[in-house]
Amino acid sequence: MPHVEIVFNQLQKVCTDSVKVKNDLENFEAAIQTIREQMDSIIDEIERVQRETDEPPRKKGKLKKAVKNGKRRPKMSHLSLEKFECNGESTSVGARWERWKRALFIYLEAANIDRDIKKRASLLHFGGLDLQEVFYILFEIAISKLDAYFAPRQSKVFERHTFRLLKQEPDEKFEKFVLRLRKQADKCQFADREGNIIDQITEKCFLPELRKKILKIGDDITLEQVITEANTLEVVNKQLEEFKNPLRSNENQEVNRMDSKFKRNFDKSRNVQHGCGRCGNPRHAGNDESCPARDKECLKCGLKGHFRQYCRTKQTLKRRVDREYRHEQKKGRFDREKNEVNEVGDSSNNTAHKEGETEYVFHIDDDVEIKCTIGGVQTKMLIDSGCKQNLITERTWEKLKKNKVNVYNQLPNPDVTFMAYGSPTPLKIKGSFEAQIKVGLRSENSTFYVVIDGTRNLLGKTSAIALGVLRIGLDAEVNQVDYQIFPKFKDVSIHLPIDHSIPPVSQPYRRIPIPLEAKIENKIEELKQRDIIEPVVGSSKWVSPVVPVLKENGEVRLCIDMRRANEAIIRENHPLPTMDKLLPKMKNAKVFTKLDIKDAFHQLEIDPASRHITTFITSKGLFRYKRLMFGISCAPEIFQKTLERMLLGCEGVVNYIDDILIYGKDSLEHDLRLKKVISVLNENNVVIRNDKCCFRMEKVSFLGHELSGEGVRPLKKYISTIKEFRAPKTTGELQSFLGLVNFVSKWIPNYATVTEPLKILLRNKTGNRTDITENWGSEQKSCFESLKEIMSNISSLGYYNVSDRTIVIADASPVGLGGVLVQTNSKGEPRIIAYGHKTLTDCERRYCQTEKEALALVWAVEHFHIFLYGKRFELITDHKPLEVIFGPKSKPCARIERWVMRLQSYDYKIVYQPGKTNIADSLSRLSRSAEKSLIKLEDNHICQIVEFARPRAVSLKEIIDSSMDDREIRNVKEGLYRNIWNDDVKLYKIFQNELCFHEGILLRGMRIVVPSALRKRVLDAAHEGHPGIVSMKARLRTKVWWPRCDKEAENTFRDKLPMVNDTMERTVQDTEVKDRDQERKQIGKEKGDMKRKAEECDLIPGDKVYIKNVNKENKLSLDYNPETHTVENTKGGDIKSGPLEHIL
Repeated sequence: MPHVEIVFNQLQKVCTDSVKVKNDLENFEAAIQTIREQMDSIIDEIERVQRETDEPPRKKGKLKKAVKNGKRRPKMSHLSLEKFECNGESTSVGARWERWKRALFIYLEAANIDRDIKKRASLLHFGGLDLQEVFYILFEIAISKLDAYFAPRQSKVFERHTFRLLKQEPDEKFEKFVLRLRKQADKCQFADREGNIIDQITEKCFLPELRKKILKIGDDITLEQVITEANTLEVVNKQLEEFKNPLRSNENQEVNRMDSKFKRNFDKSRNVQHGCGRCGNPRHAGNDESCPARDKECLKCGLKGHFRQYCRTKQTLKRRVDREYRHEQKKGRFDREKNEVNEVGDSSNNTAHKEGETEYVFHIDDDVEIKCTIGGVQTKMLIDSGCKQNLITERTWEKLKKNKVNVYNQLPNPDVTFMAYGSPTPLKIKGSFEAQIKVGLRSENSTFYVVIDGTRNLLGKTSAIALGVLRIGLDAEVNQVDYQIFPKFKDVSIHLPIDHSIPPVSQPYRRIPIPLEAKIENKIEELKQRDIIEPVVGSSKWVSPVVPVLKENGEVRLCIDMRRANEAIIRENHPLPTMDKLLPKMKNAKVFTKLDIKDAFHQLEIDPASRHITTFITSKGLFRYKRLMFGISCAPEIFQKTLERMLLGCEGVVNYIDDILIYGKDSLEHDLRLKKVISVLNENNVVIRNDKCCFRMEKVSFLGHELSGEGVRPLKKYISTIKEFRAPKTTGELQSFLGLVNFVSKWIPNYATVTEPLKILLRNKTGNRTDITENWGSEQKSCFESLKEIMSNISSLGYYNVSDRTIVIADASPVGLGGVLVQTNSKGEPRIIAYGHKTLTDCERRYCQTEKEALALVWAVEHFHIFLYGKRFELITDHKPLEVIFGPKSKPCARIERWVMRLQSYDYKIVYQPGKTNIADSLSRLSRSAEKSLIKLEDNHICQIVEFARPRAVSLKEIIDSSMDDREIRNVKEGLYRNIWNDDVKLYKIFQNELCFHEGILLRGMRIVVPSALRKRVLDAAHEGHPGIVSMKARLRTKVWWPRCDKEAENTFRDKLPMVNDTMERTVQDTEVKDRDQERKQIGKEKGDMKRKAEECDLIPGDKVYIKNVNKENKLSLDYNPETHTVENTKGGDIKSGPLEHIL
């Protein structure tokens, strides 16, 4: 009875729903009748809209007549849209309505129709009469009504019933099953959507282990945990199944030998349903293009497309035996003495191939031949798990060359031996090369050996495993999907600062070469599947074009031209570390580890508010990056700052963008630091690239340097490049060579001495193609070979230690400056930290030797600023006068005075050391780009001194010309530059440390040494105004000097008395001047009042007013305590208190 009652209740509910539906239909028919009555007004409206288009005006009523007669209306414009069929199949009307609605929106945008009334008219016009009969209202409401009308009627009860019926199919992957559950759950309106999905998985999945796992954990398990566990179980079950059905013989048999009579343990009916019916491989279907049997001829029936084991033909052709025999003879099944290459065996577990080792050739069957791409050219190879090397035939090599294969590192006759199975005769190797091999979506750079008289191409174990076509042992991750979501840093979302004052730029689509279109589309699909990019819905203000870059291995790199977008991106201004900053942290380092972050920028997520500026346009539409990418101007700075903060609590670690270096004084300290860094990276979900990491190394390369316990050296590849450089023939080639040598010049103490003959060829040469072979003599050849020889004897530079004694040694030569930074440890053992060198400019080469030596000290200190500032150090020179010049009581010349001021912020001590023991002496000729900014700054300083010291009675040109003709000044110049002092200039020698030349003018300190021909004019100018003798000499001392100038001034003007100027009579009285001033002020006030449209004050003396707050000490108080006051004047004067009579 309870069941009958339930059925009765359901029938009663159905009847009630039927009555309700009937009432709705009646109401709907009434609505349609109302709509029909409004058709005339609709047609009038459509005619009005048409008159606004480009068509000529029509006669009134013509359209109305056409519509009533059922005729097709003419098009409104050159744009068209097919009529919507309302009376089609009811099950598909909803989908057809969505497609037609999307087309309508595109039409409205293309026709530039934005007014609601026009949108409404266009909707009804293109929808047709049937649509017009359904509904008529304003555009926005009409769209929503039509959506509701055409939307399928959904029942929550029915959808939940459908959800409960879903179950995993026998051949369905778990991920697809979860996807179906999620789609159906969206329609069910579950309060706990994830919980219901887990319940359905527990009940309907095909994995008993998963069901047990879910029940064991209980309510705490999440859907993501269920999915992860299910994927792992699927992979493991599949591998266990392959163990039960091996494709290879066991280890006790011959390696990789497959007999033609070998029968796979597959049920044929099972293979048809769940595997390939052509080759029997359960990992792909029969229609897969990569099936090895697709182009093979069956030895049973003679037809192509399957192997003999899976042939369904009942009768065997008569010629089968002959064909099989010929086939086996061709493949070399019975004649092993021919040494035909079918397979290479290798019993070693090492992955690296050593020269001179012997490889053995075995046999393999046709069933494991795969299609692959070598250097961009498609070919076929046999999978060989017995050897790690790849072998190809001469015929294949010629085919690759004919198709312009992309290879590198070709070597003729490599030192390697391959042996055929059962034969003592080694195979003949023609050569080897490296190229990219690609299978499906995976690629690998591998080495290939060309075998003479070979018959088959063999894919070795190493490449096969890397490409995913060969699996050895259990690996839970082998069968993962090709595309998976790329990892990202935990709880990190970066914001790109954008300057909104810069207008957005939407760049057009750039055409891509046709051969690259497919690769670009595959790359975009890969990035989208890995959650790196996402499609853009609608339009975007910022659009950048794609610039494809073809790699050497044939793959394409997707680059975005962000130059215009970078104009609006604000830089982070976070400094990137330099080697000079990083090396001092590595004192006492002996053990190193280098980590490389995989696709580092893509592991940083961009917040949604900043993604719009990364939008780029492709043939598939607009996309934008969800992760940080190359091309963004501030990307390196953002990543550097993020990783520095992440590693802030770790000791013994430095990073440069995505390269991380861990170091320690011994293995124990290093391992503890490495463990800490790895722990931090794991906590933040950072993924590193294992194949580029180096662990516990005594030597490691980092930022172009080789770091070890002994110190720092340049990388061997840079040294090898210099040693292999051929003799240059043009100035461009010579500059390239010197540029390479200059990179390692900080390890070469005598750099300039060796390179001077080469640099002579670059002087007065213009252009990069100027021929230098005519001037290439024995001196240049010897210099060129000497540089190559020096590369073999480069020593290491030590690590800087802030606690060790620091010494700076500097010296100058006629052509350059040199400096050495040296430190000594607690045992007194010295080590060189860095070398430095600089070429003197033409202006600096004209300095006297004292000035050059002083400049060397200043330059060396500033060159090693990051090591010296804030630390006490010794400054060693081989020029004795500098001890006094740089002393606290010296009065140097203007130029040296400027240099002394530049060293005031350093804590140093000048120490004299003879030149023979000065190791910087050889560096003083080193050639380096001149620091023109500092030279210009010093010249400006001296020019200002000269201009200030020049007497107004003479011009600068006169001083220069007279100095050049003055015999006395010429002798002083010879004394400064050559240290030859004649008797007539001995008075100058006393002040030689204060003398210098600037553009032919002799200066003593900040005063000009006046030539003899101009001294009389200077004295007359100083006497102008007839001052006293003391005042006149004071004037002279401020600007000019020459020997005995004070005595000469006294003798010239001793008998002349000063004159007193007569005072002038006043022409205007003081009162008149005051009146004029008042008048000007009044005029200015009136103009100001007119400009700001000021009104006259309506208060007059005697008015009573309220004053809000009289307390001047608390003017901002909100307390309202008014007091009454009397106005005495309206010019802002005093006010007087009185009784309240007038309120303003």
